[in-house]
Amino acid sequence: MGSKVILRRSLLAALLTAVALTPSVAVLATVERSSAPGTLAPDPTPTGSIELPARSALVRPEPSPNPFRTRIVVVEWKIKKGRETEFLDYWSTRSTIPDRSGLIGEFLSGVEDRDRFPWINWTLDDRWTTFYNVGLWRDSLDFEGQVGRFIDNSRPPQDFEAARRTRVFLAPERWRVGATALPMSDPQGVR
Repeated sequence: MGSKVILRRSLLAALLTAVALTPSVAVLATVERSSAPGTLAPDPTPTGSIELPARSALVRPEPSPNPFRTRIVVVEWKIKKGRETEFLDYWSTRSTIPDRSGLIGEFLSGVEDRDRFPWINWTLDDRWTTFYNVGLWRDSLDFEGQVGRFIDNSRPPQDFEAARRTRVFLAPERWRVGATALPMSDPQGVR
């Protein structure tokens, strides 16, 4: 049974890899290739809810030179009923990543309603609220440097956790790249 759950989680994470490898990730303004290096394209237009001062922009990060090095971490959080807000505040403000240069994207997600999406067949425990955190990283060294080195599996769960969180670290074997970019900014309140 455990391998089936990990396989399901692996499939979810592999799907998200396609988004992570999209070359248009985090484009806030473009640098014209025909211009001098570092010159902004005329009138850069920020997307999403980010407002940038005139003539300042972030340049699209280069995709990993070897997508086989991209790593995906999936964390299953089991949160006590009624303590979800406390957990979300913890994740948003205390469980932060100081250097995001190797982070492609990270998504903390609640589980959709099976009544609304009857094709969902993932088994969840009703004794707690489940959240999944999917982090997409340029490579394992980036993850280890920013997050992995702080993981201590002997540490007891946080007070809002109903059971110990579980993790899996995935290495993409294949991927598909779509035409849609990742969100351009963090939601309000996330550090």
